[in-house]
Amino acid sequence: MWGQRPEWLRRAALGAAAVGLWYLLDNTLDRRLPVGIIVLGAVFGSLYALTAVGLVLIFRANRVVNFAQAELGGIAAVVAIQLVIQFEWNYYVSVVLGLVGSTMLGALIYIFIIRRFRNAPRLILAVATIGVAQVLAGGSIIISFLFQGQPSGRTFVTPFDVHFSIYPVLFRGDHALAMIAAPVVMIGLAAFLRFTDYGVAIRAAAENGDRANLLGVPVHYLHLVVWSLAAFLSAAAALLRVPVVGFSSFASVTGGGNSLLLRTLAAAVLGKMESIPRTVLAALALGVFENSLAWTYSNTVISDAFLVVIILGALLLQRGFFSRAAEVGMSTWRAIREVRPIPAELRGLPEVRAGIWGIRALIAGFVLTFPLWAATGQEEVTSLIYIYAIVAVSLVILTGWAGHISLGQFALVGFGAAATAVLYGRHGWDFFGAMLVGIALSAVVALVIGLPALRIRGPFLAVTTLAFAVTAGSYFLEDRFFPWFIEGNIQRPFLWDRIPLDASWKIYYFSLGSLAVALLFARNLRHSRTGRALIAVRDNQLAAESVSIDSTKVKLVAFMISGALAGFAGAVYALHQNGIFTGSFDPEVSVRLFSMVVIGGLGSLPGAILGAAYVRSAEFFLSGGWALLASGAGILVLLMFLPEGLGGVVYGLRDGLLRVVARRRGLVVPSLLADIRVEQADQDVDLAQVLSADEKRLGARKPVGAKS
Repeated sequence: MWGQRPEWLRRAALGAAAVGLWYLLDNTLDRRLPVGIIVLGAVFGSLYALTAVGLVLIFRANRVVNFAQAELGGIAAVVAIQLVIQFEWNYYVSVVLGLVGSTMLGALIYIFIIRRFRNAPRLILAVATIGVAQVLAGGSIIISFLFQGQPSGRTFVTPFDVHFSIYPVLFRGDHALAMIAAPVVMIGLAAFLRFTDYGVAIRAAAENGDRANLLGVPVHYLHLVVWSLAAFLSAAAALLRVPVVGFSSFASVTGGGNSLLLRTLAAAVLGKMESIPRTVLAALALGVFENSLAWTYSNTVISDAFLVVIILGALLLQRGFFSRAAEVGMSTWRAIREVRPIPAELRGLPEVRAGIWGIRALIAGFVLTFPLWAATGQEEVTSLIYIYAIVAVSLVILTGWAGHISLGQFALVGFGAAATAVLYGRHGWDFFGAMLVGIALSAVVALVIGLPALRIRGPFLAVTTLAFAVTAGSYFLEDRFFPWFIEGNIQRPFLWDRIPLDASWKIYYFSLGSLAVALLFARNLRHSRTGRALIAVRDNQLAAESVSIDSTKVKLVAFMISGALAGFAGAVYALHQNGIFTGSFDPEVSVRLFSMVVIGGLGSLPGAILGAAYVRSAEFFLSGGWALLASGAGILVLLMFLPEGLGGVVYGLRDGLLRVVARRRGLVVPSLLADIRVEQADQDVDLAQVLSADEKRLGARKPVGAKS
């Protein structure tokens, strides 16, 4: 059997196969495949390997996909480059300080953020790493601008005066240092894990954390070491990569996070998120593959499309392992508590009804009169908030109700917008007919994305949606690749040939009406049999299937409905923007949209609107770095202290007022009292004492409707 052959024989066979493949391509491709391209690909692959290995270490320790891995070294790289360029420090001293600072930052992130989620579902922890990534990206941008002084004329390059050529690439000292440093770091890491007590303990804890705890191994301390190592590896990769790709500005250091993360995720997934040697080999292969495509087709973007296929294939072919990995550590959204309607005992009271209608009147009065006193620019921004809120509603359905993370939702908006714009603007269709086609296209694309959800669960599905977002933004929604699909200029229509949308205030009301339609649809869906089935499959798939719920159908329906709503938002977005433009559907926008839902509350429709308003307002009033910091910090703060989000805060205030009404009326409302006891139980308060206090305060009256 092949699996019983010696390891050296398998490696030799793999190497021979790689050489044979290169010989075949070199003799069949039009531009051949020179050795210099292979070496250059290996250089980039070694840098991908550094980041990917850090991702694998964290997954083995915490069983979570760390979406912040590519950003962990960003701040260290920015600081080190600042020291060299602005303050003219020695290169080596600056790099060492950057590496030390990054290692300490990784430890602090674990102590103050990750450790607080040690008992949380792994999906919640994965969402927390998304918040960490945004905070780190925002911090990198802020630092780069706060300490940027007058240009000194220096640049960040390796102080090696080395040049050698391997056709067709001229290699410099930057490449030489990467060729030397990356293997040295990897060998040092391997030696640390194999021969030191800490390394052996880390490997043992990764194999079975519970058993390691029973044996007295300080698992949490080891996790601290792992996060420090991961940050060190990320910083080393960043500091080696910047001189190779060339330093043009600090934006080049902090940019490209999702694109880099996609490549490291691909390598880690090919390594099954477990094997460091396999991950390194996969990263090297990806680097060679990417540079070979760039040389053959003179295009670096096409590799993104292939990465989606690679990631999806690796996840599906190894679905047994990834399904088990997703189940480890409570992979369901157990942190979500459904928003409860007003209790029946209080709903008919005059003061409650007056309060409901009063709040509705205030909200309606504000949104309906907004164009009368707001500036044109404010109308445009608020219209965009409404469009973002529609997308957030689609994410509430998919993530909050169905339990699937989607980091590519704005790409679905792009497909709906593109179809609507090209059919209406270029081919002369009626706007509503074009909108229906855009909605249907987004639903079909979402269905295709959702097919892996039948086999892939938990945060690994988020990996595929992130890959889709990167590919869609850089390839499928680019006019240079699909000019027949992208229409950059459309005229706003006359609705029903009578109502022109030629002013910003008219677009405002159209966007507001579209949001109202989306909310009404989602509300009816939640109270339908389909909505109840979504919740049931999310909470306990086996139990749902035992009562004849088709979980496969329910999952696919969730993706299609969510995609259709995203396509609906895309049609309104195309109208708002007078077309769509290349670069409008960057994957960063999809991540920010996901942030909106987490900040607003994963199970709350009004919370989705609040989240959209929070994130979009932060983008409007704050600069790029501060906006990222605000959205990332919002995710972390709410997950740590208010897991129900802003929507939960609003409903908490509502329930507090309802308790006041119940006390004044002398009514006992069991659901409101149960909430008090649950909250106080979370704070280690004796429930028996709470019950006694409730009975004394209410005079031990019978609940409304109780029989004598």
